[in-house]
Amino acid sequence: MQIRFTRRSLIVGLLALAGMVLQPSLANAQKKDKGAKPAKNPQVEMQIDMRNPKKTVKIIIELYSKEAPKTVQHFLELANKKFYDGILFHRYIPNFVLQGGDPASKKVDGGLIADMPAQEVGEKYGLGVGGSGKNVPLEAKISHTRGTLGLARSQAPDSGDSQFFFNLVDNLRLDGNYCVFGKVIKGIENVDKMRQGDKIRSVRPVKK
Repeated sequence: MQIRFTRRSLIVGLLALAGMVLQPSLANAQKKDKGAKPAKNPQVEMQIDMRNPKKTVKIIIELYSKEAPKTVQHFLELANKKFYDGILFHRYIPNFVLQGGDPASKKVDGGLIADMPAQEVGEKYGLGVGGSGKNVPLEAKISHTRGTLGLARSQAPDSGDSQFFFNLVDNLRLDGNYCVFGKVIKGIENVDKMRQGDKIRSVRPVKK
């Protein structure tokens, strides 16, 4: 009996020792997991041909792929297809928003709508209703703070498509009703100078 007791004690002791050895390794593994950096959000570079002053400016937009995955995927697909090349910003409301993304604006001279009231642009040229033909569900999780990029839509919540708008100021009253899917991280001073009739030259993903 004494021998069996000793062997059992030895086995228990070895198991306890093994546990002591394994626990630090597990702790280290957990530390490594906690220290792992999350995947970076995709970015796009948007080049705009401004009318006044006449020059091309660039802005960099970070896209919120975690908070608005379907919207970001749709926007990137359109960008990769060069959908936005040549599209005008057809709606400018001071201290509110600057909106673009209607493919029908490619056939309109930006100079003709530059000084026209936004509502009249829609009535005369039919701008503000066009899109790519593919809608995405409403992903309204982020606030409409200055510099963020929102997805325009009709009265139906899941009707967002290609049209988007820059929030020129904090527009928190829009929260919950529209999807914010990105934010300007470089070139906000250029957004402040952009106006109705300015043209999108290109939207391209930033290669990392």
